[in-house]
Amino acid sequence: MDLQLVKKLTPKWVLNNMPKAIKKMVQGENRWRKLPSFAHLEGLMSNFQVKDLVNTDPQTFKNRIDEFLQLRDHEMEGFKDPEKQRDLTIQFHWGHNHDFGDFQLEGLMGNRHIFLPAVFMDEFKVLPKSLEGKSILDVGCWTGGTSMLLSAMGANVVAIEEVKKYVDSLNYLKESFGIKNIEAKNLSVYECAGEEFHDRFDYALFAGVLYHVTDLLLILRIMFNSVKDQGYVLIETAAIASSKQILSYEGPNVHGAGKKEDLSRSGWNWFLPSPSALEQMMADVGFTDIQVGKVINGRVFAVGKRESHVDMMRGGLSVKTIR
Repeated sequence: MDLQLVKKLTPKWVLNNMPKAIKKMVQGENRWRKLPSFAHLEGLMSNFQVKDLVNTDPQTFKNRIDEFLQLRDHEMEGFKDPEKQRDLTIQFHWGHNHDFGDFQLEGLMGNRHIFLPAVFMDEFKVLPKSLEGKSILDVGCWTGGTSMLLSAMGANVVAIEEVKKYVDSLNYLKESFGIKNIEAKNLSVYECAGEEFHDRFDYALFAGVLYHVTDLLLILRIMFNSVKDQGYVLIETAAIASSKQILSYEGPNVHGAGKKEDLSRSGWNWFLPSPSALEQMMADVGFTDIQVGKVINGRVFAVGKRESHVDMMRGGLSVKTIR
């Protein structure tokens, strides 16, 4: 697949095929472009163009990116039956817009990697402009746009992603541009429950993940355990616009199981929280100073602080031994 062809075809293809939850977010992007920090953060991404390559040459780099774009492999992800899994896991899809200088890629998530930090900087006032000396856990990093931006802001980033092919692509970008402050790991968020992740991070960026997991409280507790005292979890998720304290169950087949052209085939959304449900779950696992925004274009942002490590009610927990 020619990279210029990818550039030409991607926008129309994205709008026609992306799941509704993502489409609403991308279509609402103009709102976030107006944030004061957006232009600054967008400028930081210009540090990652082919002119900035240090460990490869531009043509080799283009060729390798092209190989990733053509990659369709279920065995490397440990799956027996690709028809039971989502296409986003089996077929490689670029996650974020990126101008590499000589060529541009338009990702399924548009400029999400830029407006996410901007929202937490400008609207929630919890993320500083400089992240020098700060550590961040980036959960569900996809092809690494947000991880690269956070690294350019000075943070030491641990990026995790359950899809191996995306971790491979981020590691290739890291090596190609000589990025020293990103550690990319092929892990499920459930695998971040061990001591290696306890009390480690100033921030846990948990964006676009909560509605993809089956055990929301367990995952939120893992995030609570991962940040330091006085640390923050930064959440962005698809949500249901309801004043009631509810979760909307969608399950693996709601977006059209069996349709090969459907990106969300079999296993996209599990539960969509209402803002008040999200706030209560965050409080129940230990977070304080919780801020939850309004649902806009089917998405909601939230922030929670770990004042100190406290226990939680353990009746019915799916993992009794969780810290």
